[in-house]
Amino acid sequence: MKYSRFELLAIVVVTCAAVVTLFTTASTTNVVTDVVGQLMIVVALAGGLHWGRKGALVSFLVATGTYAIFAFGFRGSVDLASATQIFLLRTGIYAVVAILGGELNVRLKYLFMKLEHQDFVDDITSLYNDVYLVKLIEKHMDSFDRHGTRFSVVNFTVNPELMKPIKKRVRTRLVKELGNSVVRGNIRTADEAARLTDARFSVLFPNTDREGAACATNRVEGKIISFLHRQGFQTGDEGTVLTEIMEYPGNRDSLEVFVAGLQEVDRA
Repeated sequence: MKYSRFELLAIVVVTCAAVVTLFTTASTTNVVTDVVGQLMIVVALAGGLHWGRKGALVSFLVATGTYAIFAFGFRGSVDLASATQIFLLRTGIYAVVAILGGELNVRLKYLFMKLEHQDFVDDITSLYNDVYLVKLIEKHMDSFDRHGTRFSVVNFTVNPELMKPIKKRVRTRLVKELGNSVVRGNIRTADEAARLTDARFSVLFPNTDREGAACATNRVEGKIISFLHRQGFQTGDEGTVLTEIMEYPGNRDSLEVFVAGLQEVDRA
C-alpha cells in the first residue's frame, strides 16, 4: 500500500466516524456548530497526515480558529459558559488528532516507501538510500529541463576518524539517531533525505538555489555538531562535519559526477 492510499483511507475512516458521532450527539439547538466542529477534526487530521508536524500545527490553528467563529458567533441559545467548555474540549481533540496525524506522517511515510520498494530505503535510518536518491536527482534534472526549476543537493559527512574508535553497536545507534532525529528533523517536509554510507547523508532541496541551500546547510550542520557534542565527541575541529553543496544547473558537472559515482557503487 502506498502512503497516499493510507492517508486517504485514514481520512475516510475518521470522516465516517465524525459523521456517525454527529448523528448520535448533535444538539437540536446548534446543529451548524456541531457539524463544523466534527468536520474540523478531519481538517486537523488531514493537515498532519499530508504535511507532517508543521502541517499539523497549521491545521490545528485553522480548525480551532474556524470552530471558534461558529462556537461563539452562532451559539444560539447556548450560554457562554457552556460554549466555552465545549470549545476547550474540541480544541483538545483537535490538538491530539493533529499531533497524531503529524507523527504518523513522520514515522510511516518512509516505512510505506520501504514496504513498496524494499531497495529504496536504508535499513538503519529508514531514510532513502543511494538508489532512490539517484532516481530523485534524475527526476529533478528532468524537471529543470522542462520547467527550469532549480534544486540543490547537499552532502553531510561526519569525519570518519570520529567514528573509528566506536563499537559497531554504538556507531549504528548514533547513525540511526543522526538520520532519524537530526537530519530528518531539521529539513522541510518537501526536502528528501538519504543515507549513503556510514555517517554520510545527502539532502535534496527542491526549488532551492545555492544561497538557500547554504542557509539550510549551516542549520543542519550546526544541529549535527551539537548532537555529536552531547554524545561526548570533541567537536571543536572545523573538520567535524564535511559538507558539499551542489546546485543544479550551477554545479551540473559536479552533480553528474556524484550521480555517476553512486551508480557505480550500486553496480559493484
